[in-house]
Amino acid sequence: MIFRILFSALVVNTLVACSGTTVVLVPDANGKVGQVDLTTKAGTTRLSKANESAEASKADKAPSQPEELSESKIKDMFSETLDKEPKPPEHFVFHFTTGSAEILPDEKATVAKAKSAIDSRNSCDISVIGHSDTVGDNAINEGVSLQRADAVIHALIESGVDKNCMDRRYYGENDLKIPTADNIDEPQNRRVEIEIR
Repeated sequence: MIFRILFSALVVNTLVACSGTTVVLVPDANGKVGQVDLTTKAGTTRLSKANESAEASKADKAPSQPEELSESKIKDMFSETLDKEPKPPEHFVFHFTTGSAEILPDEKATVAKAKSAIDSRNSCDISVIGHSDTVGDNAINEGVSLQRADAVIHALIESGVDKNCMDRRYYGENDLKIPTADNIDEPQNRRVEIEIR
């Protein structure tokens, strides 16, 4: 599970003056929270809830018990760090008809939305990943998933995205969104996913 650990903005003072370390556990972009242990020679405090905080003031003293901080307190304490944090990736999905690599007319708006996201982030780190369902032979499905990825890349290039900014991958039926048995027509599996970082 992804989690972010934020250290006090006083880290330099902590190292120089031995004034301690504060750790805050905040949710990831999807709201999920992991856990972290703050350990000194005298004990350990586990943080496992959103916005929990603990402090280790000295190496030979046990860390404080967890305390939940408000969003505003976290922003006050760590605004400089939070301002430098990268945006989470944006995702877009295109769906296809069986055996086809043609972008559907109602998916054309998704090209414009993806281009807008790429422009707003000034991104040159884009993954385009083709997939298929399990209908037919996997070798053929790999080829179809490649063609689908290429179709989306071509549409993005036509909209003005630099081709050198895109990484193409294709998995055929090897990375199903909806797990199915062989030869099952599942529209959610016939897709191209774009991840913009």
